[in-house]
Amino acid sequence: MSTTSSNICQNCNTKNELPFKYCPNCGQKNTDGKITFSELWSEFQDSVLNIESRTWRTLKNLFIPGKLTLEYFSGKHRRYLHPLRLLIVTSVLVIIAMSFQDFQSATNHNYNVKERILKNYERQRLYQIIGNIADSTNTIFPEQQTEIITDTILTMFKDSLLSLLSKHKYGDRYRDSIDLNRYAGFGSEHTEKISKYDFLNKNEDELAAIYKKDAGSLERLVFKQKAKYIKDEAQLTAAIIEHTTWAALLMMPCLALVLYLLNIRHDYYYIEHLIFTFHLHAFSFLVLAILITGLNIFPWWTFLMFMVIIWIYVFVSMWKVYRQSVGKTLFKFLILSISYGGLFILFLFGTIIFTFFLL
Repeated sequence: MSTTSSNICQNCNTKNELPFKYCPNCGQKNTDGKITFSELWSEFQDSVLNIESRTWRTLKNLFIPGKLTLEYFSGKHRRYLHPLRLLIVTSVLVIIAMSFQDFQSATNHNYNVKERILKNYERQRLYQIIGNIADSTNTIFPEQQTEIITDTILTMFKDSLLSLLSKHKYGDRYRDSIDLNRYAGFGSEHTEKISKYDFLNKNEDELAAIYKKDAGSLERLVFKQKAKYIKDEAQLTAAIIEHTTWAALLMMPCLALVLYLLNIRHDYYYIEHLIFTFHLHAFSFLVLAILITGLNIFPWWTFLMFMVIIWIYVFVSMWKVYRQSVGKTLFKFLILSISYGGLFILFLFGTIIFTFFLL
């Protein structure tokens, strides 16, 4: 922008006794409002590229165990992304990565139940058509040889059809109903059968009104959620994983408390342990996002390798941040790992219950 010798800021109308180059109140350059291309580009670099530079600087130091936390504790705040913002960005990356994957329930072996039932209906319809053709053929050509041929064709087709309908552990049998407990993974000791026709053509509320008319509210709710789970298992599984990510966010204050108690003689405040927890999880979320994105590319052992890398990262970070001996750090790392496992199971169980009943 073209500079001016005015003593009044064009942005905030602040008046100064003497002309100024930059406003003492808002910091804007004293200008008459006209702007050149070079000045526009300069402003773009300051407002956008500087933010990106801070982002890349944050990510670069995040991959060095403990460095980002120590830099932040030393007072270098403006150079890096805010810890909470970094945590939210990396957790969103995990959710985005999951949205590109087709999460299906392991219970049904990546098989769509509704599609399977429809295909079996189509096979049975085809069998009936062939049976009608055989009857017509026997009427037109009433010879014994013709009847033997048509019966042989029908028998072979029926044997193949029965094989297709019953060869899978969770596959549809040659019947008119399905067992919700078998498909939903609730065990086979207690069966809960519903008509295939009703399953395909009625929603969860209508099914509960038919099959759980006299049941209590909780039993009806469980029944409806099982039916919804089978009809769209991918949506439920993805939702559980998504809520698990947020459960990890919610458990961090508890984990920070564990770190605080383990290092109670240290001069760090509780909030500093929480910031350290944010940085640890930001790194873990970033690695997890990469793993999920390459789910169909990486070999199975890559996932184990990355899990080991995360735990090594946590151990080295603790050793650097708390500046204790390797033995003490290892002891506290083991306690932290056990505490993390217990907290994660607790929050994961709560998340699954929440998702199952409220999705």
